[in-house]
Amino acid sequence: MDEQQPPESGIGSRPGSPVGVPVAIVVAGALIAAALYYGGRVPARTGGEAGAGTEPAGQVAGETVGEFRAVDNTDHVRGSANAKVTMIEYSDLECPFCKRFHPTLQQAINEYPNDVRWVYRHFPLEQLHSKAPKEAEATECAGEQGKFWEMVDLIFEVTPANDGLDLAELPTLAQKAGVANTQQFQECLDTGKYADRVARDLADAEAAGGQGTPYTVLVGPDGTKVPVSGAQPYASVKAAIEQMLKS
Repeated sequence: MDEQQPPESGIGSRPGSPVGVPVAIVVAGALIAAALYYGGRVPARTGGEAGAGTEPAGQVAGETVGEFRAVDNTDHVRGSANAKVTMIEYSDLECPFCKRFHPTLQQAINEYPNDVRWVYRHFPLEQLHSKAPKEAEATECAGEQGKFWEMVDLIFEVTPANDGLDLAELPTLAQKAGVANTQQFQECLDTGKYADRVARDLADAEAAGGQGTPYTVLVGPDGTKVPVSGAQPYASVKAAIEQMLKS
């Protein structure tokens, strides 16, 4: 399993219902158009490390969305509960492309505060980033005190990526993120309280079709599902959202 390089290719989608077929096709076209505009071509995807020398473009031709669990009250959600479009992101806190893509999804929430919501799920690729699983647990420990998103934002802000963050700094970062009870946070982290939660998210990412990070699934009002692989530019994400909102 790989980090996704900035995507270089077209897209595939699987509708959530028969009604969604035309919408999925239109969204696919919009993403491919954005891919061509930003990347100039739509070759096959490759996975790899940062610095591969490619620019963000589209998705993987023929890629489909697998089965994943429905959003529930255990998920971490940004945006309106009544949003028409849901972005389910599977992310690795030490992945450089996830770090790049994080502000893109934040921009979508800022531009569509009532129409789009963002669900964050863990997809730590331990074989590439040995620190990522524990960092994911740290965000859950911060979440116990209502600071999940603040911790995610801060880790992405400060880590150089590719295991560049010192895990000993996690309690300090938690405090900066607004975690009040640092002893509770530390005990949570030391006991691996949320290791199973992180593993559950990872399994869900794989079931959904994720083969690298970041991996995001856009779900439209009619249940249409469109996969977004890699750190696509905001224009691609925006185009997909706009098409889904028209459905």
